[in-house]
Amino acid sequence: MAVFTLLPPFYEKPPFSDANLFLERIEKEFSILIERYAYLKDAFDHDVFIVNEDMVFRFPRTKRDTEHLAYEIAFLNDLKGNVNVVIPDYSFLPKSGDFAGYKLIPGTLLAPWIFRKLNQKDKEAAVIQLIEFINTFHHMDLHDFAQYQPRERKDFIAIEQRVEKELVEKLFPKLPSNEVKRIKDFYKETHEHFHDIPNSCATHGDLYAFNVIWDRDTSQIGVIDFSDLLIGDPARDFEVFYDYGLEYAEMAYEQYRGPKDKNFLRRAETYYKLHAIYTLLSSQLGALITFEHAHMRFRQKFNLLGHA
Repeated sequence: MAVFTLLPPFYEKPPFSDANLFLERIEKEFSILIERYAYLKDAFDHDVFIVNEDMVFRFPRTKRDTEHLAYEIAFLNDLKGNVNVVIPDYSFLPKSGDFAGYKLIPGTLLAPWIFRKLNQKDKEAAVIQLIEFINTFHHMDLHDFAQYQPRERKDFIAIEQRVEKELVEKLFPKLPSNEVKRIKDFYKETHEHFHDIPNSCATHGDLYAFNVIWDRDTSQIGVIDFSDLLIGDPARDFEVFYDYGLEYAEMAYEQYRGPKDKNFLRRAETYYKLHAIYTLLSSQLGALITFEHAHMRFRQKFNLLGHA
C-alpha cells in the first residue's frame, strides 16, 4: 500500500445541510443583513458560504477540522506579510470558534480551463507567483510549523486502506475492465516511488487549481483553504502545476529552491492523477459531482479519451 496523503473522499455526515441554519448563525453572530448568498457544496470538509458577494464563511464538517480551525487561523495570521500571494484574513471570529469568515479575495478560481485562456505573460506570472509561494512555504522551520498541528504521513495509513477497499466495492463495478486494470496498475507502479520519499517539509497539503485565485485586474494570485497543512512530500504541492500542463510543472521545478530528488516530478504527476481517482470515487460516496463528469476528468488525466 502506498501512502499518498491526499484528502479522503469520505463524509462524516450527510454532505448537504439546511443553509438556513448556517445563515442564521452568521446573521446572529455578526449582525449581518444577508441579502444574497451562494452555498458552495463541493467541499468535503466544510460548508462554505459566500455572503453578499464579499464575505466567505466556512463551517468545518468534521471533528478534526473543527478542532484545527483555530490553528489554521493562527497560521494564516503568522503567514500574513511573509508570502507574495493573497491569503485569507479571518476577521469574522465567533466566540464558539466552530466557524469563521473572511473578506472575499478578489478574482476567480484559476481552473485549468481559465488558465488556458490567459495570455502567455499572465500564465507565466501565475506560475512564478505560485512557485515563489511554495519556495517560501517549503523553507519553513518544521519546529515552528509543528505548533499549528499539521498532519503527517502516518495519519493517512488508515485512510488509504479504506480508499482501496471502497475502490473495489463502490467504484470498480461501475467501470469497464480496462479502466479497472489501469487503476490497479497505477497503484502498483506508484508503490516504488512512495515507499521511500527522501525529503519532507512544511506543505500546504491541498494545493491544486481550485484553491488558487486569479485577479485579472491586478495579475495577482491568491491561495485559499489552509485546513490541510501537512509535513510531507514537497512534490505534493506541485499538483497545481500539472493542472495547468506539463510545461508549467517543468518551469516551476526549474525555479524551485526546495528539496529536489530524481522522482520528484513523477510523484507530483501521481498526486495529480490520483486526485482524479479520488474524485471519481467521491461521486459514489455522496459528493455533488456527477459520475459522468468525474469519469471524464479521470479519462483526461489518464489519457484514456478516445480509447474503447
